[in-house]
Amino acid sequence: MVGEDGTTGLDLIKHAESALEESKHRGKNTVSFFSSAMSEEKLRRLELSDRLQASVVDGMRGFSVHYQPLVDAGTLGIAGAEALLRWSADEFGSVSPAEFIPVLESYGLIGTVGRWVLEQAVGQCAAWDRIRPDFIMNVNISYLQLLETDFVPFVERLLAQADVEPSRIVLEMTESYFVTDLEALRATFDQLRAIGIRLAMDDFGTGYSSLGLLSQSPADIVKIDRLFIKNIHVESFNRAFIDAVIDLCHSVDFEVTVEGVEERTELDTVRAIGADSVQGFLVSRPLPAGQFEERFLGADATGE
Repeated sequence: MVGEDGTTGLDLIKHAESALEESKHRGKNTVSFFSSAMSEEKLRRLELSDRLQASVVDGMRGFSVHYQPLVDAGTLGIAGAEALLRWSADEFGSVSPAEFIPVLESYGLIGTVGRWVLEQAVGQCAAWDRIRPDFIMNVNISYLQLLETDFVPFVERLLAQADVEPSRIVLEMTESYFVTDLEALRATFDQLRAIGIRLAMDDFGTGYSSLGLLSQSPADIVKIDRLFIKNIHVESFNRAFIDAVIDLCHSVDFEVTVEGVEERTELDTVRAIGADSVQGFLVSRPLPAGQFEERFLGADATGE
């Protein structure tokens, strides 16, 4: 209304555009109402985009890759790691990926940065595979990267240059893209799997899917979100949900990783109901490559 959201028609149009932009920023099928905070958030996104572009042009300055261990649920030994992008700048400090990755996507930077992350992760996988044979590296990819016509050839060249077996690499995407954009991505998924790359459905249970859709998914691994892990030893629904997911996944030869394990009781419960691997702060927070190698791959490393 005029007087609440603006004093002129031009103000109302500008603020409506801000609300529309916020809906686009938040994802599909959302409604946003204008607030003064939107203007502040928009200004911050513009400032972040300027700084992110400068970081990319300046040889990826401020970007780094940290690694969080993936642990075999049976042996509690280190099976691999997930590569996680980090970014910091003097004027902002360390910025959450939940904030800067959407900015990278919105301003067309995710392709360049995503390829850099893949290069770092594949190279690191090659080094760690020599220390720990069969080491697995998980890497998050953006929907926009998969739309690039040369993405699959790029991945093939990267693997060949690093001398890494494709089976050592797992590409992760959030559950919602597997469901809502499956047909658009299926050809790329098929090409990746044909060369031996495995696919993981991340954040399972937080998006649009149902258990029945798992049988139609090209994913090889399902990663269950922390949402269902918290208090699993006392929450009967969460335990029943994960139990059902694991049973169904195993029936169609999918592996199951449980993310966000923070308490020993959570670890004991997900091991008891048959998870294949676990990941979370109980084992370790994401670490720089040097610290990861020293703690988990060194001569005295025990894993858990």
